[in-house]
Amino acid sequence: MKIIVTGSLGNISQPLTKQLIQKGHAVTVISSKPEKRIAIEALGATAAIGTIEDVSFLTATFTGADAVYCMLPPFDYFDPNLDIMATTRRQVGNYTEAIRASGVKNVVHLSSIGAHTDKGNGLLAFHNLAERIFKELPPDVIIKHMRPVGFYTNLYNFKDTIRGKGFLGLFLTIRFSGFWSTITGKTGVIAANYGAEDKMPWVSPIDIATATADELTSTFTERKFRYVASEELTCNEIAKIIGEAIGKPYLKWALMSDKEMLSGLKMFKMPESRAQGVVDMNIGMHNGLVNEHYYLNRPKVMGKTKMKDFAKEFAAVYNQ
Repeated sequence: MKIIVTGSLGNISQPLTKQLIQKGHAVTVISSKPEKRIAIEALGATAAIGTIEDVSFLTATFTGADAVYCMLPPFDYFDPNLDIMATTRRQVGNYTEAIRASGVKNVVHLSSIGAHTDKGNGLLAFHNLAERIFKELPPDVIIKHMRPVGFYTNLYNFKDTIRGKGFLGLFLTIRFSGFWSTITGKTGVIAANYGAEDKMPWVSPIDIATATADELTSTFTERKFRYVASEELTCNEIAKIIGEAIGKPYLKWALMSDKEMLSGLKMFKMPESRAQGVVDMNIGMHNGLVNEHYYLNRPKVMGKTKMKDFAKEFAAVYNQ
């Protein structure tokens, strides 16, 4: 098969490209960075250097393909000028215009857990919008929406508070573990307005790549969505696994208030509306709304990469 992969050499697109090439498929990888060409070609893929903002480029690249994998570039949530919904409309609109013009009939779209609704899911609402725009394509275009759950790699966002360093790290340690913890050297905590005994599904980007490769190379017969997960754990179980991997077996995942979460994000200069979106997303995870549709459509087979496997990677990054 001739398959087009967007997302350059990101944490999903790179292993996806490797897996597809190993299976004997002809893969073209789209990247906006010319300097990525050599690395892309080293994998055995063809590099298409351009941007998803260029519909003519997308159309030319998609033409003749058996299937395309479409994902949105990650947003900079700290950009005060970012309009997430407008950007989503434009970029997905570019994809659908190129799909129509190129005649490609088989599409796999990287969506997300929480995409089943546009209410109560905070920042995740843009995934619902993206799916709805893709669904406007003619019925002979078969679309498969991949809905991965929370990425293991999102845990890297907690590195600084786990270290317990700086004002915020020390404040959270004292707030949730007590002043004695700082005296005894047991600093560090994971904290958000979801956590503690909240049970969450998590996934490795490698397992997302494997599931996506499966969907790209299997028969396209009807439109569908597919949740992708590697393991289901409570937040405290996650903290224990990460803590043991980095030499902090006492590490816990504290549940902070919505107000505390909002204040913390604003402290780091995240625009208030964006910060509120994060808070609302976390509320949806805490009260179960974000995950409810996942549990009604749980994957029959979980990914192979477990949290203990990721914890080794986390420890290597943490100890750098």
